[in-house]
Amino acid sequence: MEAKFQTIVEHIFNNWTGLQLAVEHGMAGPNSRQVALECMDYMTQYCLNEQNVQISDIQDVLEDIMDEEFDTVCEDNSPTEIANLLHRFLLLLKEGNITQCDLEYQNLPTCKLWLSKPHPEVSTPGVGESSIPQEPKPQGTDETPMEEDSEWTEVKSRRRKQ
Repeated sequence: MEAKFQTIVEHIFNNWTGLQLAVEHGMAGPNSRQVALECMDYMTQYCLNEQNVQISDIQDVLEDIMDEEFDTVCEDNSPTEIANLLHRFLLLLKEGNITQCDLEYQNLPTCKLWLSKPHPEVSTPGVGESSIPQEPKPQGTDETPMEEDSEWTEVKSRRRKQ
């Protein structure tokens, strides 16, 4: 069941535009892709190990991950949609309804695999609750200082004035 659910979580995370944009823009620092992989593993373990996990619990964890790890707030309601999907598949697997699970999985939108890892490494030591909160990394460079009370960075043109 764990391997099947991990495949489902991977598929759903690969379809999550908000996460993809956060990773592409390096919102978790230079190793944003690795942080996203760890978050994906964390969500898999969280859903499988929590007793009576509810949609709101999954949504809260997804929002916390995006906020704490990627300094991103999703205003598109995607954490709610993803929480609903994860909860639905989790219930189907726990009930042993593999046929319905497979049918609904096939109906998910196809995606480009931008966030995946080799499947022989199903569980990685050290990944889980302890690794998620310890990873926040501030974004910024020496060339473009941030304003004191702002989280915005001014981007200056490299064109020379003539």
